[in-house]
Amino acid sequence: MVNTLKLPVGIDSFEKIRKNQFYYIDKTKLIEQLVETGGEVTLFTRPRRFGKTLNMNMLRSFFEIGADASLFDGLYIAENKELCEEYLGKYPVIFLTFKDIKFASWELTFAKIAELVQEEFGRHKELGMSEKLEPYEKDYFRKILAGQANEVELSSSLQKLSKMLHEHYGKAPIIMIDEYDAPIQEGYSKKFYEEIIGFMRNFFSGAFKDNRHLSYGFLTG
Repeated sequence: MVNTLKLPVGIDSFEKIRKNQFYYIDKTKLIEQLVETGGEVTLFTRPRRFGKTLNMNMLRSFFEIGADASLFDGLYIAENKELCEEYLGKYPVIFLTFKDIKFASWELTFAKIAELVQEEFGRHKELGMSEKLEPYEKDYFRKILAGQANEVELSSSLQKLSKMLHEHYGKAPIIMIDEYDAPIQEGYSKKFYEEIIGFMRNFFSGAFKDNRHLSYGFLTG
Protein backbone atom coordinates (compact mmCIF):
# COMPACT_ATOMS: atom_id res chain seq x y z
CA MET A 1 0.00 0.00 0.00
CA VAL A 2 1.38 3.39 -1.03
CA ASN A 3 1.77 5.85 1.86
CA THR A 4 0.41 9.08 0.39
CA LEU A 5 0.88 12.47 2.02
CA LYS A 6 -2.06 14.77 2.63
CA LEU A 7 -2.38 18.31 1.29
CA PRO A 8 -2.27 20.87 4.14
CA VAL A 9 -5.14 23.01 2.84
CA GLY A 10 -5.69 25.97 5.18
CA ILE A 11 -3.10 24.75 7.71
CA ASP A 12 -0.42 27.25 8.68
CA SER A 13 1.07 25.38 11.65
CA PHE A 14 4.55 24.08 10.80
CA GLU A 15 4.45 21.65 13.72
CA LYS A 16 1.08 20.20 12.70
CA ILE A 17 2.20 19.73 9.10
CA ARG A 18 5.44 18.01 10.08
CA LYS A 19 3.83 15.71 12.65
CA ASN A 20 0.81 14.62 10.61
CA GLN A 21 2.21 13.50 7.24
CA PHE A 22 1.26 16.52 5.19
CA TYR A 23 3.13 17.69 2.13
CA TYR A 24 5.69 20.35 3.01
CA ILE A 25 7.80 22.25 0.49
CA ASP A 26 11.13 22.73 2.25
CA LYS A 27 11.73 26.44 2.83
CA THR A 28 14.16 26.04 5.72
CA LYS A 29 17.00 27.56 3.70
CA LEU A 30 15.31 30.83 4.68
CA ILE A 31 16.67 30.30 8.21
CA GLU A 32 20.22 30.08 6.88
CA GLN A 33 19.74 33.16 4.72
CA LEU A 34 18.35 35.24 7.58
CA VAL A 35 21.19 34.30 9.91
CA GLU A 36 23.94 34.81 7.33
CA THR A 37 22.72 38.18 6.01
CA GLY A 38 22.90 39.58 9.52
CA GLY A 39 19.89 41.92 9.25
CA GLU A 40 18.38 42.69 12.64
CA VAL A 41 14.82 43.37 11.42
CA THR A 42 13.27 41.77 8.33
CA LEU A 43 9.90 42.58 6.76
CA PHE A 44 8.33 39.94 4.49
CA THR A 45 5.82 41.45 2.06
CA ARG A 46 3.73 39.07 -0.05
CA PRO A 47 0.09 38.84 -1.20
CA ARG A 48 -2.39 36.68 0.66
CA ARG A 49 -1.94 32.88 0.53
CA PHE A 50 1.79 33.06 -0.17
CA GLY A 51 2.70 31.14 2.98
CA LYS A 52 3.83 34.06 5.16
CA THR A 53 2.27 32.72 8.35
CA LEU A 54 3.57 29.20 7.76
CA ASN A 55 7.09 30.58 7.32
CA MET A 56 6.76 32.55 10.56
CA ASN A 57 5.64 29.39 12.33
CA MET A 58 8.62 27.55 10.88
CA LEU A 59 11.01 30.25 12.14
CA ARG A 60 9.42 30.17 15.57
CA SER A 61 9.63 26.36 15.71
CA PHE A 62 13.33 26.57 14.91
CA PHE A 63 14.53 29.40 17.14
CA GLU A 64 12.36 29.17 20.26
CA ILE A 65 13.70 27.70 23.49
CA GLY A 66 12.38 24.16 23.87
CA ALA A 67 12.28 23.60 20.09
CA ASP A 68 11.61 20.07 18.84
CA ALA A 69 14.63 19.36 16.64
CA SER A 70 12.91 16.32 15.11
CA LEU A 71 10.55 18.64 13.19
CA PHE A 72 13.48 19.50 10.94
CA ASP A 73 14.69 15.95 10.29
CA GLY A 74 15.24 15.46 6.56
CA LEU A 75 14.97 19.17 5.77
CA TYR A 76 17.66 21.40 4.29
CA ILE A 77 18.56 23.21 7.51
CA ALA A 78 19.26 19.97 9.40
CA GLU A 79 22.30 19.43 7.17
CA ASN A 80 23.86 22.62 8.51
CA LYS A 81 24.98 21.11 11.81
CA GLU A 82 27.01 24.10 12.91
CA LEU A 83 24.14 26.54 12.43
CA CYS A 84 21.68 24.24 14.19
CA GLU A 85 24.05 23.85 17.11
CA GLU A 86 24.26 27.62 17.52
CA TYR A 87 20.66 28.69 16.82
CA LEU A 88 18.19 25.80 17.13
CA GLY A 89 16.12 26.22 20.31
CA LYS A 90 18.37 28.96 21.69
CA TYR A 91 16.13 32.06 21.82
CA PRO A 92 13.13 33.31 23.79
CA VAL A 93 10.48 34.33 21.25
CA ILE A 94 7.71 36.92 21.31
CA PHE A 95 5.06 36.01 18.74
CA LEU A 96 1.92 38.00 17.89
CA THR A 97 -0.43 37.60 14.95
CA PHE A 98 -2.70 40.49 13.99
CA LYS A 99 -4.46 38.69 11.15
CA ASP A 100 -7.83 38.58 12.95
CA ILE A 101 -7.85 42.17 14.23
CA LYS A 102 -10.59 43.47 11.98
CA PHE A 103 -12.98 45.63 13.98
CA ALA A 104 -15.09 48.68 13.21
CA SER A 105 -13.78 50.95 16.00
CA TRP A 106 -10.56 51.89 17.76
CA GLU A 107 -12.00 50.81 21.12
CA LEU A 108 -12.62 47.25 19.94
CA THR A 109 -9.29 47.12 18.12
CA PHE A 110 -7.39 48.28 21.19
CA ALA A 111 -9.23 45.73 23.36
CA LYS A 112 -8.18 42.91 20.99
CA ILE A 113 -4.55 44.06 20.87
CA ALA A 114 -4.53 44.20 24.67
CA GLU A 115 -5.92 40.65 24.79
CA LEU A 116 -3.21 39.34 22.44
CA VAL A 117 -0.46 41.04 24.43
CA GLN A 118 -1.94 39.67 27.65
CA GLU A 119 -1.89 36.13 26.22
CA GLU A 120 1.73 36.49 25.09
CA PHE A 121 2.80 37.74 28.51
CA GLY A 122 0.96 34.75 29.99
CA ARG A 123 2.90 32.42 27.71
CA HIS A 124 6.05 33.68 29.46
CA LYS A 125 4.69 33.24 32.97
CA GLU A 126 8.15 32.22 34.20
CA LEU A 127 8.96 35.94 34.32
CA GLY A 128 6.47 36.50 37.11
CA MET A 129 8.68 34.50 39.50
CA SER A 130 12.06 35.43 38.03
CA GLU A 131 14.69 36.44 40.56
CA LYS A 132 16.49 38.39 37.84
CA LEU A 133 13.75 41.02 37.43
CA GLU A 134 13.24 44.15 39.50
CA PRO A 135 10.06 44.50 41.61
CA TYR A 136 8.72 47.28 39.36
CA GLU A 137 9.14 45.01 36.32
CA LYS A 138 7.15 42.26 38.02
CA ASP A 139 4.48 44.82 38.92
CA TYR A 140 4.22 45.81 35.26
CA PHE A 141 4.13 42.14 34.24
CA ARG A 142 1.25 41.44 36.63
CA LYS A 143 -0.59 44.55 35.44
CA ILE A 144 -0.53 43.30 31.84
CA LEU A 145 -1.67 39.83 32.95
CA ALA A 146 -4.55 41.37 34.88
CA GLY A 147 -5.65 43.36 31.83
CA GLN A 148 -5.23 46.66 33.67
CA ALA A 149 -2.73 48.42 31.38
CA ASN A 150 -3.79 51.67 29.75
CA GLU A 151 -2.97 52.69 26.17
CA VAL A 152 0.35 54.33 27.04
CA GLU A 153 1.50 51.36 29.13
CA LEU A 154 0.49 48.87 26.46
CA SER A 155 2.28 50.79 23.71
CA SER A 156 5.62 49.97 25.38
CA SER A 157 4.75 46.34 26.15
CA LEU A 158 6.90 44.74 23.41
CA GLN A 159 9.98 46.66 24.47
CA LYS A 160 9.41 45.88 28.15
CA LEU A 161 8.73 42.18 27.51
CA SER A 162 11.88 41.90 25.39
CA LYS A 163 13.89 43.53 28.20
CA MET A 164 12.50 41.16 30.82
CA LEU A 165 13.16 38.10 28.65
CA HIS A 166 16.71 39.31 28.00
CA GLU A 167 17.33 39.75 31.72
CA HIS A 168 15.80 36.38 32.62
CA TYR A 169 17.47 34.24 29.94
CA GLY A 170 20.62 36.24 29.33
CA LYS A 171 19.74 36.16 25.63
CA ALA A 172 17.90 38.88 23.73
CA PRO A 173 14.65 37.54 22.25
CA ILE A 174 13.34 37.31 18.72
CA ILE A 175 10.16 39.32 18.08
CA MET A 176 7.76 38.08 15.38
CA ILE A 177 4.69 40.00 14.24
CA ASP A 178 2.44 38.32 11.68
CA GLU A 179 0.31 40.60 9.46
CA TYR A 180 1.34 43.72 11.32
CA ASP A 181 -0.64 45.91 8.94
CA ALA A 182 -4.08 44.27 9.28
CA PRO A 183 -5.39 46.60 12.03
CA ILE A 184 -3.85 49.61 10.28
CA GLN A 185 -5.79 48.83 7.10
CA GLU A 186 -8.98 48.49 9.14
CA GLY A 187 -8.27 51.83 10.80
CA TYR A 188 -7.92 53.47 7.42
CA SER A 189 -11.13 52.00 6.02
CA LYS A 190 -13.17 52.39 9.25
CA LYS A 191 -12.08 55.97 10.02
CA PHE A 192 -9.88 55.48 13.08
CA TYR A 193 -6.56 55.67 11.28
CA GLU A 194 -5.07 58.41 13.48
CA GLU A 195 -5.68 56.39 16.64
CA ILE A 196 -4.28 53.11 15.32
CA ILE A 197 -1.25 54.64 13.59
CA GLY A 198 -0.39 56.69 16.69
CA PHE A 199 -0.46 53.56 18.86
CA MET A 200 1.39 51.34 16.38
CA ARG A 201 4.14 53.90 15.87
CA ASN A 202 5.09 53.67 19.55
CA PHE A 203 4.33 49.94 19.81
CA PHE A 204 6.67 48.97 16.96
CA SER A 205 9.29 51.65 17.55
CA GLY A 206 9.96 50.42 21.07
CA ALA A 207 10.26 46.85 19.82
CA PHE A 208 12.31 47.24 16.66
CA LYS A 209 14.09 50.61 16.59
CA ASP A 210 17.35 50.74 18.53
CA ASN A 211 16.13 48.05 20.94
CA ARG A 212 19.24 46.56 22.56
CA HIS A 213 17.06 43.76 23.90
CA LEU A 214 16.39 42.36 20.41
CA SER A 215 18.28 39.62 18.58
CA TYR A 216 16.11 39.51 15.46
CA GLY A 217 12.79 40.96 14.39
CA PHE A 218 10.54 39.42 11.74
CA LEU A 219 7.34 40.99 10.41
CA THR A 220 4.93 39.99 7.65
CA GLY A 221 2.41 42.13 5.88
